[in-house]
Amino acid sequence: MKESDKATIDSDSTLDTMIEYAMLFDFYGALLKEKNMEIFEDYMFNDMSLAEIAADHDMTRQGVRDIVVRSKEKLVSYEEKLGLVERFNTVKKQINSIIEKTEEVKQDIKDCDGVSNVPTKVVNEYFEMIDGMAETILEDM
Repeated sequence: MKESDKATIDSDSTLDTMIEYAMLFDFYGALLKEKNMEIFEDYMFNDMSLAEIAADHDMTRQGVRDIVVRSKEKLVSYEEKLGLVERFNTVKKQINSIIEKTEEVKQDIKDCDGVSNVPTKVVNEYFEMIDGMAETILEDM
């Protein structure tokens, strides 16, 4: 892709920005018109220049640029209205927290092996905590 093409559309073309648009596209890309979806995908993920995309679609570079800009705006707008990516990331963090707590339980059980009644108490405390986390996830869904 020509650097001049990229600079005209997105001056902050960092990896984080690319990942953000990839997530937005994964969740909302199907809501774009088919042609816009193809153009956006070619530009953002297939590393094609505006000129290459314009030639493939028999349109001008400016037309391609406008579609890319509008598609970005629409994807961001969908997220602002629906919040699916934010919700997904929240659930992912909560699940990771559950996984960490489960690992702590496993280690505590291992550490308490052979001490009477301690493993049962420790296990019950951790599983109450895990149940609380799971309830929170289900309520947020």
